[in-house]
Amino acid sequence: MFPWLSFRYRPASKVSILLVMPLVSFLCSCVKPMEFPPEPYLEFRQNIFGLEVGLSGDTTLTLEVEFYFQDGDGDIGRQTEDEVFPYVGDSLYNLHFHLMEVGSDSTYTQVYYRDSTGREYPVEYNYHLHYLEPVTSNNAMCGTITWAVDDFPSTALFMQGHTVCYSIYLYDRALNKSNTIYTDPIYL
Repeated sequence: MFPWLSFRYRPASKVSILLVMPLVSFLCSCVKPMEFPPEPYLEFRQNIFGLEVGLSGDTTLTLEVEFYFQDGDGDIGRQTEDEVFPYVGDSLYNLHFHLMEVGSDSTYTQVYYRDSTGREYPVEYNYHLHYLEPVTSNNAMCGTITWAVDDFPSTALFMQGHTVCYSIYLYDRALNKSNTIYTDPIYL
């Protein structure tokens, strides 16, 4: 098509490859491994809203919450769900979400559900986060977790006219508790 333009492929010689390899190794050795404190750390990223069509054709609002985590010694998640010491009580489950009402003065109040007998229970979600395999030499890890709020349509109906958010924290295997984070407010 363009006779004045021509390309000629010339394979790299072994010498040029041998010269490039030490340079690549040197550059890779300059990268420090991730270093974080041994306690888990969380940061809220975003609320992700969607619509889901049910079997009967009705449309419901869905919510997923995305947050960032990091841990310096990589002991996030457990390999077993057994209730054995020290993983009992609040630390049996290592990932916790609480439904909070956001006040006009930006304060947070735990939301409670009242059953037919009049007893109140906090609206909370407790999960067993499975073992995450560290991939760095010093076991430090970081990443994002996305939580699909199972009963968000019920919460939206139950808290209609209110502003809510979710508080989130987790425990590592050494039972170090992370900081508590809050999602962006959601007006229902």
